[in-house]
Amino acid sequence: MVFILNVIALYFAFTSKHVDGVYWGAVLPALYAIVVAPHALIGRTDIPQPRIAKLLAEKWDNADDLTAYIAKYWMALAYPTTSWKKQRNSVILYLTSFFLSIVYFTKEMFAAGIFMFVVGYVLYQMSLRVDRPRSVYTSPEFRDGSDNEFARKEWELAAMSIMAFADLYPDDRALSDSAKEISEDSDVKLLLAKYRREALGWAG
Repeated sequence: MVFILNVIALYFAFTSKHVDGVYWGAVLPALYAIVVAPHALIGRTDIPQPRIAKLLAEKWDNADDLTAYIAKYWMALAYPTTSWKKQRNSVILYLTSFFLSIVYFTKEMFAAGIFMFVVGYVLYQMSLRVDRPRSVYTSPEFRDGSDNEFARKEWELAAMSIMAFADLYPDDRALSDSAKEISEDSDVKLLLAKYRREALGWAG
């Protein structure tokens, strides 16, 4: 839907003879950056972080690390069925924003060009974070980590955070199913043996 609306807006922006028509393509990216992006970038949690740490400490030896990672990527973990869509939308819109920024600069509309560059940067940052844990977990480069030990460490945190998040909401079937699927990964089983204190409540 966002892609279609974006195409329509760009079409009218470049074909309309209305005095403000050139700005129509900027409306959707700007709204997305103002309304949606802050939820992904601020890292606001629905559960206070001390409470998260306390709950996870009962089941994980690395509860502090998991709490920090979960807080940073809360939106991605809380909405697993839609986070990939938000990532796709943010990519489409940040590319649109940078394109419009160039267009505005060539037309000597410098204020609009700077504004759209900022919008593009915000949406670019959103694209990196809004589905980060699952993107990292499914990435062979992060899993391998042969050239970057920090990549492997984040892969481990991403995998464990998806499971730990299910511990925070044990009655959420979608989160439990996702955690159960990841727990069957052979590499993840090694992490569970190292960091998990008790049996998986969602494994049954």
